Amino acid sequence: MAKVVIAGKADCPYYARCELLGDKLARNLPDFKLHKIVKQTGEWEKWLKTTCNERGWSHVKSPIVWRELIDRGGKGVLIGGANEFQEYANGYYGMESELISSDMIKISKENLQYKTEMDEEEREIKAQSKPLHVCITVAASPVCYAMVNAIAKGDVFGSKQEIALHLHDAKDKMETLEGLKMEANDLAHGLLRDVTVETNVRKAFSNCGAIILMDEVVMKDGESKDAWYKRNSNLFSGYAKIINEVARKNVKVLLTGDGPINFNVFMMIQNAPDIPRQNFAGLSRMLENHTKAVIADKLNVNSSGVVNVIIWGNINGEYYIDLDNSRVHGYEGAIWGPPSFSLPTKEMIWDKQWLTKEFPELVQTRKATVEGELKHGASMSKAAAIATMLCHWWSGSPNGQTFSLAVCSEGWYGIPAGLVYSFPVTMHPKGYWYVVQDIDLSEEVKEKLKVTVQDLVSEKEIMYPPPKPPTPPPGEVKVTIIDPKEEAAAAAAAASEKEEEEKKVESGEEGTGSTTTTSDSAVEVDSSTEPKLETIVEEKAGNENANAAASSENEAKGENSEQEAAPTEEPATE
Repeated sequence: MAKVVIAGKADCPYYARCELLGDKLARNLPDFKLHKIVKQTGEWEKWLKTTCNERGWSHVKSPIVWRELIDRGGKGVLIGGANEFQEYANGYYGMESELISSDMIKISKENLQYKTEMDEEEREIKAQSKPLHVCITVAASPVCYAMVNAIAKGDVFGSKQEIALHLHDAKDKMETLEGLKMEANDLAHGLLRDVTVETNVRKAFSNCGAIILMDEVVMKDGESKDAWYKRNSNLFSGYAKIINEVARKNVKVLLTGDGPINFNVFMMIQNAPDIPRQNFAGLSRMLENHTKAVIADKLNVNSSGVVNVIIWGNINGEYYIDLDNSRVHGYEGAIWGPPSFSLPTKEMIWDKQWLTKEFPELVQTRKATVEGELKHGASMSKAAAIATMLCHWWSGSPNGQTFSLAVCSEGWYGIPAGLVYSFPVTMHPKGYWYVVQDIDLSEEVKEKLKVTVQDLVSEKEIMYPPPKPPTPPPGEVKVTIIDPKEEAAAAAAAASEKEEEEKKVESGEEGTGSTTTTSDSAVEVDSSTEPKLETIVEEKAGNENANAAASSENEAKGENSEQEAAPTEEPATE
């Protein structure tokens, strides 16, 4: 089956003649298919040149007519202009146009008016639409350059979602951003409604529904870790406050880069109270993809066939790669099955020593190895990791697969609530992620997760140090809790000392080992070691004890004297 395409300027009389002849053929021939393309005068020349270059034709006038085979495809066969189309219609179908010049001019004017009205209506419809405003920071980087095309053609946020792109970078990058803006418009993707370049963060984040932060704070020579983390905190806390003020309240923010991603996400959550904390996330996908690539090289499979790799913990710090639930598709082994068939990754990698020693090192150095071969940064893989992560976040992840994402913990797997941690997640088509909570962890894995938690806690304590125990203010009575065993030993020692002292007193010797006295002048107070109020309390207690002891001794003497004065009863004598 054939289709005839007629294209021309809206105000061209010869296009009007071809159009009406094509309509006549379509009405009378059931298998004749007609398609019309109308362009304004200002659009015509550029469109015609592009079309002819793509198809290898040479044509310079309006209209242009060609024939396509619907069931075979291909670039089509050029028929020519108005005269060639009339000869084609007459030779194949015995029909020709009977329009005179005055009618052609009249119809061309009507065509121009109709085209103008239709364009205006289309502009009004677009004005009523609500494109998704997407901001990319550090937009002059090669990563952004590799990502713009996927965003503009609908591979990231959906095939029907219009996009208004905000490109942000420093003032010295404006020339690069202007060039990127021009090339983005040259893509001619219908979903790309607008592209703006910004140096002002507030304008860049304004009305955004998605923000991709690719900023990295480079550690200076000789800079301490604490100072570096504080500079990260200042940057991303500032970003969070602006996002909280000017972005949409349902904005989704994805952090990437080589810095402390988990820490930066945590600081943003603390400083954006009006944005749901589940809308802030750190990219684990790049580390996850490095892991898949290393396993794929080992097993000689496609890296996309390695699924369900889990990254636990701190993305650019202490993390643990969990392969217990990972599986491999497409492995050419003794057992073969359909595309859905998979085998456990650990069983395929029988070399346990390689898994323990070489594997973690290969994953850790994967980026450096790739960039060493490229002699420049690995921008394409990072752009793909960001794009696929956002695609899953907006449209849902593949069924049966889990991915890793750094999100705010709610206590899953014993990770402290509020800590930003890389968990296994799945994504819902409506734009939500869910932590997979039914994974059984061995005791060995749990111990390794504790190490990752401690690393994140130490990062958090740089900005939020743990509270110190309160110091008793001057004048406060210090209460000491004594162990019962220690108290009994002290009492026995005191009793022994008192007994020896009493013996010395009875023998007439002067006591030298004790300075206890009821006289206030004999009490020596060291104000540098004990609070004044406590000393007074101890003196008072000592005086009371001494008075009590003296009273007890007097009572005892009184009893003895009474016993001596009492008459002794003699036995009766007969």
